[in-house]
Amino acid sequence: MVGRVAGTATPRKGGRLFGSVTFGRLLRRFAPLLLSFAPATFAQVATEIEPTSYAFAAYTHQKWGRERDAPKQIFSVTQGRDGFLWLATGQGLYRFDGVRFERVAVPGGAAHGAPTVVLVTRAGDIWTNFSDSHRFAVYRGGRLELLPPSPATHRVSIMREGPDGSIWALSDAEDEPLLRFKAGRWQVYGRFHGIPTGNPFDMVVSANGVVWLTHAEMILRLDKAHDRFVRFASRNATISRLSIDPAGRIWLSDQLGTHPITGPDGNGRPPRLRVPYATDKPQIRGFTMFDRAGNFWMTTEYRGVQRIAHPDPRGAASQAGARAAIERFTTQNGLTSNITQKAFQDLEGNIWVGTEKGVDRFRAASVVTEPRLDDTHVFGDLLLAARDGSVFIAQAKIIYRVAPGRRPEPILNAGILPSTMCEAPGGGIWITLNNEVVVWRGGRVVGRKPEVPTHITLYDCAFDANGNYWISAARGGLFRLRRNRWERMFGNTGPDFRPRSMVADVTGRVLAQWSYRTLRYASPPNLGELPIPFGIHDPEPVTLYVPPSGVSEAGLYVGGLLGVARLVGGKWQWLGKDRVPGLVNVNGIVVTKDGDHWFAGSEGIVRIGASEANAAFQTPGRRPAVELLNEDSGLGSMPHDHSRHAIVQGGDGRIWIATQAGSAWIDPARLTRNPFPPKLSIRAVRAGQKIYHNPRHIRLEPGQSDIEIDFAVLSLSNPDRTAARYRMEGQDERWTPSGHRREAFYTNLRPGTYVFRVVAANEDGVESADGASVTIKVVPTFVQSIWFFVLLAIAAVLIVWLLLRLRAAQVASQMRARLEQRLLERETIARDLHDTLLQGVQGFAFRVQAVANRLAAGSEERKALEQTLDRADELVSKGRESVRDLRVGDGPIELRRTLLDVVDEALLDDAIDVQIIELGTPETMHPLALKEITAIVGEALFNIGRHAGAKEVELVASYGRRTFRLRVQDNGRGIPHEMLGIGGREGHFGLVGMRERARVIGGRLDVRSPEGGGTEVVLDVPSGVAYDRLVRRHSWLSGVWPRSEN
Repeated sequence: MVGRVAGTATPRKGGRLFGSVTFGRLLRRFAPLLLSFAPATFAQVATEIEPTSYAFAAYTHQKWGRERDAPKQIFSVTQGRDGFLWLATGQGLYRFDGVRFERVAVPGGAAHGAPTVVLVTRAGDIWTNFSDSHRFAVYRGGRLELLPPSPATHRVSIMREGPDGSIWALSDAEDEPLLRFKAGRWQVYGRFHGIPTGNPFDMVVSANGVVWLTHAEMILRLDKAHDRFVRFASRNATISRLSIDPAGRIWLSDQLGTHPITGPDGNGRPPRLRVPYATDKPQIRGFTMFDRAGNFWMTTEYRGVQRIAHPDPRGAASQAGARAAIERFTTQNGLTSNITQKAFQDLEGNIWVGTEKGVDRFRAASVVTEPRLDDTHVFGDLLLAARDGSVFIAQAKIIYRVAPGRRPEPILNAGILPSTMCEAPGGGIWITLNNEVVVWRGGRVVGRKPEVPTHITLYDCAFDANGNYWISAARGGLFRLRRNRWERMFGNTGPDFRPRSMVADVTGRVLAQWSYRTLRYASPPNLGELPIPFGIHDPEPVTLYVPPSGVSEAGLYVGGLLGVARLVGGKWQWLGKDRVPGLVNVNGIVVTKDGDHWFAGSEGIVRIGASEANAAFQTPGRRPAVELLNEDSGLGSMPHDHSRHAIVQGGDGRIWIATQAGSAWIDPARLTRNPFPPKLSIRAVRAGQKIYHNPRHIRLEPGQSDIEIDFAVLSLSNPDRTAARYRMEGQDERWTPSGHRREAFYTNLRPGTYVFRVVAANEDGVESADGASVTIKVVPTFVQSIWFFVLLAIAAVLIVWLLLRLRAAQVASQMRARLEQRLLERETIARDLHDTLLQGVQGFAFRVQAVANRLAAGSEERKALEQTLDRADELVSKGRESVRDLRVGDGPIELRRTLLDVVDEALLDDAIDVQIIELGTPETMHPLALKEITAIVGEALFNIGRHAGAKEVELVASYGRRTFRLRVQDNGRGIPHEMLGIGGREGHFGLVGMRERARVIGGRLDVRSPEGGGTEVVLDVPSGVAYDRLVRRHSWLSGVWPRSEN
């Protein structure tokens, strides 16, 4: 691998930076002297590094202060089982979801003072105590409730839970400072329990339930058998702190430093102490703790946070080691305040520190900035991975070597910007300093090579299969050192010839970026050109990378502005930023032994697993699963955009990155990942002026249909990169991504029951299984209720019914009017017949009779006249019968009697049994309707007598309020269905005439012939037409449409 620099940072004299022959001579003359000074120089560099420069290099830091609405004076921090971070602050009790601080309402308000401590029990209850009232309060079930007054009379600063669930509280009282809450009762510990007068400073409870106290003069432990404190050790210290490591050892921090005072599990003695770690002297506000990985943390009153990585129970080996082990983080490093309170580790492993001005979070970083490498090369540190597993890093003036598993060690103080670094086939590291070439091997500079014969900035280097050394100089051309002599290669081949990046493949062939369009093999020169597989513009360079043998099916990778291409079997495979947005301005490529692909670019470091990378390169359009490491992962600065080899991998597996601010490294085997799915919580539902806090099931007020739902995504490691989505079941068909919002708004919800559900995934894609939900019942108003719609339906039915009845009444009225008109017409005709024709005929007969009387009796003439008079009498008699038929009788007409007359006139066989049945209260029939009814019945009986061969006939009259029905049914042979279909026999009009008569009176005639035989004739006539009077409706409708009863 090679490194390069595209320019210099200091002015050049005569066009060269230390590039004169004089400098070469001076370098040759004084190189041994420079090398002899090098160890002393390096030692001075190592010892002069400010301790804060090492501060928490393995952590990312994020802070919440006034600009992010964080409360001030954070005394205590803990985490609830629901995932919220709880803060006891000088401004009140808060809970924090990683994005928003929410103040928790306290019964009684500010009268109780500020909460001084907060504790989460194993049962999930959250305890706190207030500075002024000294009252304890417990948060459970979504509410903070005050406990009855306790014996506490002073400020409580520490609370612990014992293995048996009892709560221990340490206050500032001098006589009875310790309280214990168990089984609903308080117990006070003081002088009578072995605690000397004067308030203790710290308290811890070991896993076996033993309570430890530090006092100004001694260390105390609880004798559980006698419920009494006994002296463990005497100390002459004003303030001392206690902490418990993961093995259960009790550690003491006082003015002498930090060291263990017991063996594991709080029992036995610690190993023989060498030198206690040189932590600061504890102050009133300073507290100590161990995280789950065994790192020691200490907060201080004025000097920020201190940390010891995995302290040895034996202490440090020397005073210098005791001081060097302390890492410090202060406001100079970004801490919100140097006045710090307690530290706390959450479920995901983050360390939280409350300060006077806010809260700070420390998270284990995937990318570790190497604090020693802070003198960054102006164009990015040069990185070289050597064959022995070492990584060489050239900074602005000093060149470092990183042996596998070790920290960087300086090997050369060049005092000048290095230009390139390459490893020779024999193992030497060739370094160009401007145009001078220095060879380093075996821990020292072993020689120098002739100056590169150009004044143009050197760009890159490589060795070919024959051991020849190649240098590219962009506009200066391409040079080869063979047999210790420089040769300018390829001469002036045109304006596009600007060699930049170079690489030697596994066979020793040297490939160079020939121009902004092509790549070309410089050695051997007859292999031809390769077009750059993506578009770039002059003078954009590309990154060339040849993977080690056996780790990739590709022999060459090319990275650039738009992505990465690889050459497989003579064909290019492309993976661009359209599928992987992080592949922008790629300037570093590494393929590890397991096939994982690592890319450096302006967006950060992109990792793609072996199978995903191969599938993505081979399948156009496929989007691989990627992991992006950026500032959230500890990458304090992006890879340097001038570097063409921004990442390399050492023999220990670590991947080194040349960034804008120095070099950093990643251990692929120890990437920080968050395996914990986010916890979710519905914080509140707002509907109108009402707020439902921590709801599970809510019932809105009638008429409320616009709601706002506030929810929390509780993933504290990287809340900005959590992805949440929500859905209102019963309203939404799809999930809605929330982005950075933690609210959902719904308007005009219809009445009903809905379930709002929210799920999320953390920054590493781990999804919550169930999420959080709230059931919301939207209560309808009366006009939205089912009863209202029932009433509407009933009203609609009534209206339709009334309209139908109105229409039926109108039809019946019209039909009755026509009948009345017909009746009037018949009476008129009857009068006219009586007054004209009959009277005229009668008068004519009288005159003829008078003439006949004058004729001789027995004469033929008289006989003829008498015969004519007899015929005239017959005509008058028939005329009178016709007039009588046209007129309606004065008395009521009974249907039964009329039907009996019709049966008699039908002249049925005496063997036919005819029954007349009346159902309901008989009504007087309208004469004209009766006439048509009797005619229909007569025709039906005629057909029965002539065609049916029936033995029984039923005439059933049903007097309904709305309809009169007359059914004529026999048990004869019936009528063929095909005849019914065409309306009767051809040339016969009995059925046709019956239907016509039914239509005349507004009725309907149905003729059916069942399968078992017989015929049924059914006549339905509206009651308003059939009856001689209108039927009165016995309801309130009779007042609406009164009917006359003629």
